Order: sequence, then C-alpha cells, then structure tokens
Amino acid sequence: MRELLEQFFRHYLRERNLEDTLALLTDQVISLGTGEQEVARNKEELRALMECEFKEMPQPLDYELFNYTENPLGEYGWSIFTNVLAKIDSEGVTMEMLTRLTCICVKEDGKWKIASLHMSTPTVEQEHQEFFPLRYGRNNSVRKLSSETGEKLMELVSEALPGGIMGSYLEEGYPLYTINDTMLNILGYAYEELVDATNEKMMNIIYPPDQKWVEESIEKQFHEKNEYKVEYRIVGKGGRIIWVSDIGKKIKSEDGRDAMISIMTDVSDRIERENQLIKEAQLDPLTGLYNRKRAISLIEADFLKEKSGTLYICDVDNFKSMNDTKGHLAGDRALIHLAKLIRHYADENCVTARLGGDEFMLYFTEDAEKKGADVIGKIQKEFAIAMKTSNPDLDITISAGGALRNAGEDFKDLYKKADTALYLAKKEKGQLKIYKEQ
Repeated sequence: MRELLEQFFRHYLRERNLEDTLALLTDQVISLGTGEQEVARNKEELRALMECEFKEMPQPLDYELFNYTENPLGEYGWSIFTNVLAKIDSEGVTMEMLTRLTCICVKEDGKWKIASLHMSTPTVEQEHQEFFPLRYGRNNSVRKLSSETGEKLMELVSEALPGGIMGSYLEEGYPLYTINDTMLNILGYAYEELVDATNEKMMNIIYPPDQKWVEESIEKQFHEKNEYKVEYRIVGKGGRIIWVSDIGKKIKSEDGRDAMISIMTDVSDRIERENQLIKEAQLDPLTGLYNRKRAISLIEADFLKEKSGTLYICDVDNFKSMNDTKGHLAGDRALIHLAKLIRHYADENCVTARLGGDEFMLYFTEDAEKKGADVIGKIQKEFAIAMKTSNPDLDITISAGGALRNAGEDFKDLYKKADTALYLAKKEKGQLKIYKEQ
C-alpha cells in the first residue's frame, strides 16, 4: 500500500499531474483536506478542488512520508496512517508544512485504489464536540470547523469505513462514549435496545469467556503505546456470536476523561473459514474422527503429563470382500457406521481416530483397561449385528488389540504392542486381545 501512496503524492505534489493523480482514486472517493472548504464526496468534486489548487499554485512540491503504518481491514482493504512533510521553495526560502494523513485503500476493478483521504494538522487538545481532533491552521491563524460541518464530515468518514465505530471511557466496564449506526447494525440492536441489554458498557458486549483476556490485552498494549489491535468475540442481539477485529486508539474526551475510540470489523466469515481449514487438517474426511497425525499429537501430548493410558487398534474383518462384492460405497457406509458407534461409546477423555483404510484407534487417557475393554466390546457387538442385517451373506466383524502404556514408553512402542495383540485377534476374527508382557 505504501507504493500506492508514494505514487499518489508523486503525481499530486511533484508532477502536479491531475489525471494520473485521479486515476489512483475510486470514483466515490471521500477527501477531507486541511482547509474548511476542502471537502470532496466523490472524484468529480475532488477534481474541481484540485483544478483550482493547481491553477493557484502550479509549482511542484517535494514531500516526505514518515511514521508510516498500515493495518488490514479484514478482506475489505487497508487502513493507513502517515505523516506528510510537504516542502516548497519560494524566493530562495524553503517553506514546510507538516500534516497527518489517514486513508483507506480498497480494490476496484482488480486494482488497489484510495477510497478515502483525510489530511489534518496536529493539535494538542481535543476540542468540544470534536470526534477526532480536527483543528486546522496556517501562519498561527486557526480556522475551526463549525459544529454542523464537523458532524457532516464525521458522517462521511463513518460511511467510508468498512467497520463500525465504538468509543468507550477507560473506566470499569468501559462505559459507552459513542457508537455509530454501522456498529449497531453489526450487533443487530437499535440504540435503546443496546442500552437495555448492556447498561451502556462495552464490556457487556464482549463474549464472557473473552472478557478478561481482552481487557488485559488492551491495557497491556496501551501501556506500551496509545493504540491496540485485538480479535475477539462479541455478543449481538439474540445471543448471536460475532468475531470482530478491533483496532483502537487512546484519546481524551471533551470532558477530559481518558477514553478509547476503535473501528470494529466483522471477521466472522474469515474466522469460520480458518476454523474449517484447521478442522479439515485434523479430521478424517469420511468419518469425522481425528486423522492419524492429529490423534498421535494428542496422545503424545498426554504422555508429557506422565499419565498411563490404554491404546486399542480396531480392524474390520473381511472388509476387502465387502468392497469387492458390495462396492466401495457399501464399504464407506460400514466405516461411517463404525465411527458413529465409536463416538457414541467413547467419552471425551478418549482420543479416537481413523488411521487409514479400515483401521481405527482408541486411546483412553487414563489407566482404564477394563473400561476400554467394555467400550470395545459394545462396539464389536453392535457393529456385528448391523453388518449381519445389511450384509447377511458376509461375516463382517471387528477385531481389536489393546496395550497398556508403561511409564516412559513412546507412541511407536505402544502402537507396536497393540498391533501385535491385533494380529492375534485377527486369527480368530471378532475378538479383543490384550498385549501381555513377555
């Protein structure tokens, strides 16, 4: 995005090239300059302002960008802040003007363009009814925006932002300082409904399990610098959970209280896609059980806790004959049914997985040989009944081998013992064998 901004100022200040400058802007660009009348609500209005400026001051200006910062706004675009130092030589004297620029860049017709520009001069204090410090001056002559104009400008800026605006006092519970309609729409509330539901405290819209760490994260970041960025869950109307990306800055309210102002972007769709990708990377696509890699990682993590456990490996007897005579769809249905039984009988303390083909694994994260044997027995019994009903001409059962982990034993050794027991069970079909130490 910096290259786009450098291009813009090169065409605008150094070259004073109107058409090349405007080509980098969206058709509906919103621009706020440092003068009271320098307000443009689209490209054509900005063209008119620039034509007047170039006519009155055609000479090129040099410039320098510093303190450049860019932040992603979900999938929508980029939010940018930078200081701009403009320089012009006049009669042997170099004059400089320091401004601050915030802008938003979005993609239009496949190209990154600037959708909003807001340039201001720094001010020490925030004035009455100023949402952001918007005080402009030249040669110590300050020309302030009227209240009505300031409100109109903030309305335009709010409409240009992809997220909602919310401000809170830095006091217990984060009492609400300001909120715009976009943020209310994200939450699904009318303002009076929000007041009733949250007692006008920002903390009460944060999903309860996230409240403590969000507060700690904001405080920590404010301690290091006067801004923060955090992603967390908020609760909308009807208990709807919404993931937001919250980018905020510390400010002073008009009554002198410490406050923060932030832009919240709904990133629920992105989080859902990321979670789905994580889920797909960890689960077997056919059965929904853990895949081999994820299951082994969970089991090895349990090993670090110095706990004993029992590993069982299950194998479908005569599975190949089912695939050969009934087809692979029938085989898949059998595996899905087996996974359903495993989920039904194995509790949350059991790691379950499809290792591949017709081989499944159950690891009980405690010394529970009898409990595990009971679970395997129930699965074997119900699976055999189901297969006899659907495939009476085939003898489809489950063989299983189990092994108790010894202290310090790794997964490879434990698996080898369970696999040895499974080999013995397969000789008799439909049996469970437990590995016995030699």
